[in-house]
Amino acid sequence: LYFIQSNLSMSYDQLSQRIGSAIFKIGSNVTAMQKLVVQLGTVHETPNLKTQLDTKRSEVQYSIESAGEMFRQITEMCKSGSPQEQKSRKIQVERLKQQFSEAIQRFKKYQQLEAEKERAALSRMRTRTASLRDEIARQPNVDTQYADNDSLMDDDTRQQKLAQLQEFNDDLETTTALITERENAIKKLETDMVQVNDIFKQIGSMVYEQGDMIDNIEQNVEVARDRVDDGVVELQKASEYQNKYRKKVLIFLAIIIVFGIIIGVVIYVAAKKKN
Repeated sequence: LYFIQSNLSMSYDQLSQRIGSAIFKIGSNVTAMQKLVVQLGTVHETPNLKTQLDTKRSEVQYSIESAGEMFRQITEMCKSGSPQEQKSRKIQVERLKQQFSEAIQRFKKYQQLEAEKERAALSRMRTRTASLRDEIARQPNVDTQYADNDSLMDDDTRQQKLAQLQEFNDDLETTTALITERENAIKKLETDMVQVNDIFKQIGSMVYEQGDMIDNIEQNVEVARDRVDDGVVELQKASEYQNKYRKKVLIFLAIIIVFGIIIGVVIYVAAKKKN
């Protein structure tokens, strides 16, 4: 909240710089998380790994939310100033929106990847708990067997069975707790995905004013003009290549003609000598 309130007194240039910085932070954090998430659900997963992912994910979420608020403010600023200044600002903001959208798309793909890994790990844990429950159910009732017939189980064997049963129960309790943790993590991921998607839609739906249609046409014209210029350059290159190719063909034909003339002269002279 403090960060958002502090933006209210910022200038257009300051806001655009802050937005650019937020976009960069989103990209760098997503890159770091992509390297870490491959260890999720494997033997290399540690509490520290989960902490790092949670921290970086929170930073990305904060950057997205703050950037979304700054976009709302900077969009309003595009309505003030001279017509030329408004046009320049709108073009710059559209570029920032495009970069922001690309950064969000990368983060959304990462969220899907992390959610898939969490679900896969959760599935394995549920299979593990089912196996543990079956194993516990197969264990003999140590107290009953010992009480009914002392010869059935000596004290050492009884203690071993009790220890094994306790190990199964401890493993089941730990795995159950981890399942709850995974389930909560997946719910948090799903909530974050909805929030990010909402912000993504809000940014895409931001408009300046009715005159934007004209500005968009002008921007499209500028883009089209640039593409036409690029096309002219390509045509000039093709024309130069065609001219060079034509020259090479003419030179080759000239060589063939000269060579043919020489052969013709040699044949004529040889035939004349025979006569």
